[in-house]
Amino acid sequence: MSLVYIMWIIVIVFVVKSVINYFSPKATEKFLLRQSSWILFFGSLAFLTGIFAQMVGFYEAMHVLQEAGDVSPKLIAGGFKVSLLAPLYGFLLLLLSALYWFLYRKIVQKKFAKMQ
Repeated sequence: MSLVYIMWIIVIVFVVKSVINYFSPKATEKFLLRQSSWILFFGSLAFLTGIFAQMVGFYEAMHVLQEAGDVSPKLIAGGFKVSLLAPLYGFLLLLLSALYWFLYRKIVQKKFAKMQ
């Protein structure tokens, strides 16, 4: 889960950096679009990391359940609910970063279309 949080911070840093560079007079269209692709990359990576963390958690939980034997279904349901947090936060970051990436690309393309 901490890896997903780190990716949230990375995406926020890239978003702030892209907004600052958008208003820079030296920024080219290619540079701005390339920089925005990192936002989508880390959003996707956060989602994949969340799914991987859930799979590792499932593996560890099945190992513990195998050793424990008889376990309450409430306990299993609670563990399943907790295991969904990492992919949920990763998916939320993917959605937000994809939305920002799409809108940012359109805005950058409009800006440079006006200049031509």
